[in-house]
Amino acid sequence: MTIKKIYLELTNRCNLNCKICYRQSWDELPMDMDEKYINKINNEIKKLGLTEVVLGGIGEPTFSKSIKTAINLFSNYNLTLTTNGVSMDRELKELIARHVNILVVSIDGLNETYENIRGYDLDKIIENISEIMKYKKQYNNNLFLFVEFVASKQNIDQIYGVIDLSSKLGANKVIISNIIPQTENYKTSILYDNQNEKEMKELFNKLRIYSFRKGIDLLLPNYKIVTERYCPFIESNSIVVGVDGNVYPCYRFSHNINEYIFGRHKKIYKYSFGSLDNYSLEEIYNSEEYSKFRNVVYTNRYPSCFDCSYEEGCDIALTNEFDCYTLSPSCSDCLWSRNISLCP
Repeated sequence: MTIKKIYLELTNRCNLNCKICYRQSWDELPMDMDEKYINKINNEIKKLGLTEVVLGGIGEPTFSKSIKTAINLFSNYNLTLTTNGVSMDRELKELIARHVNILVVSIDGLNETYENIRGYDLDKIIENISEIMKYKKQYNNNLFLFVEFVASKQNIDQIYGVIDLSSKLGANKVIISNIIPQTENYKTSILYDNQNEKEMKELFNKLRIYSFRKGIDLLLPNYKIVTERYCPFIESNSIVVGVDGNVYPCYRFSHNINEYIFGRHKKIYKYSFGSLDNYSLEEIYNSEEYSKFRNVVYTNRYPSCFDCSYEEGCDIALTNEFDCYTLSPSCSDCLWSRNISLCP
């Protein structure tokens, strides 16, 4: 099997300290990806028939010392950059406008709401994005701007304003993703519980019409748990290369983090299928262990803790180390597989 898409975490550092970020629940040392890994990846993917590269991760990619190098190296692929839009000098803005195909910028509210969540002035983000869009016209590049909005009870009232702003910026799409709480402060902030189902259905129906009139493509998450499961990483033949040079199956398993799943605390331990220090990307991806894991996830042969009558008293569900089907690591509580949380 061949890798089609690769997510590169150039750094785990960030220039912001967002209240809703996974980084709120970890104690990892700040570091940038060694350029030996970036060069090795670049050399190997030329032979793999790979089509897409995403510069993202839990850290802020534009905060990495290697961001300009990476954009130049991977400019021949369908290149996506996810960013908070803060750290951008003129050279970087021009590089993005010339070489990036999809620019995903996080905007979780307007003015005070945005500043409360991300601790930064939204006007400065708007200025950076506007300049990139001007360079886009200058270079006549086919750059698509996506705005990502992480929805919670604290900011959902801002979504119409964010769609308006996205339209003014020239965005092609708005992605609404649900919050996965990392701290107790946000564990009651979710919109995808049964109490909000009717309100969320009505809101999403109105948002579809509103975004259509604004000329914005809208990508919506589910607002309740559904039976169907779909892993966006496994089913798109994707891998994540972490800042440490290890290969992970998804963002969720690339760091030790905490999650609150419908108020229940769960410890997520990172799980790597191999290091680029010892193996090639292809060797790791086609290893027996990784192949078995992908097959189990692809065929949905793992439990669903959301539906289990023993969930409240089950110690197995407290971590992702294994589950009652003996899968390790366990995907039993994954909210991405239920389309509750979305990744670009």
